[in-house]
Amino acid sequence: ALQKYEEGSGKNLSSYKFSILHFSHFFELIFKYYVTQSHPLLIYKNPFSKKIEKESTIGLWEAVQFLRNEGRSIDVDFNNDLEWIKKLRNEIEHFKFKMDVIEVRRTLGRLIRATNEFNDEHNLIDIGSHLIGKHLEIFNELDDEYKSNLSTAKVAAKAKSEYGSGCDCNYCGELSTASKTGDSIYCEFCGQSERLIVCCQCQEEYR
Repeated sequence: ALQKYEEGSGKNLSSYKFSILHFSHFFELIFKYYVTQSHPLLIYKNPFSKKIEKESTIGLWEAVQFLRNEGRSIDVDFNNDLEWIKKLRNEIEHFKFKMDVIEVRRTLGRLIRATNEFNDEHNLIDIGSHLIGKHLEIFNELDDEYKSNLSTAKVAAKAKSEYGSGCDCNYCGELSTASKTGDSIYCEFCGQSERLIVCCQCQEEYR
């Protein structure tokens, strides 16, 4: 994934698509690896099969459900990341895909953030020890940049919003990054805006 990102930065823009796709697969593998730590056979959809080597393995959402069945909580931010990753992968694999450089950096930053949060909580692997040179530099840079931009966006949204606090963005899925001014909602993080419409019956505002 990081190799493809590096290629994309060298003007081979089609590599960005594969960078995001590979990293989302890595994210899924982290979850599946967690399941194997309880028992290696639980990685298979049918662990009772007589031909276990031919069995399909579970997907991301089965692995997530495994965590829930263990009694582990999935917080709102992290669940939003999971839903967003599912949607993103579907778009990449099945639809025409287009992203600019800034969107790619934000996307990989979000994937890295979600990976690090899950990995740190469960102490699975030392990701940094598997990366060297430029790739380690890219990994840390994308993570830091994403967190920095996200924090700045939340502060700006709270300061600008007529609500007195930031609201959630329906585009990038981040929480408390959008500000309400007049008849629109604007995300300080991804730059997308939505128009608000007032219901003629109850006078409530809706996106």
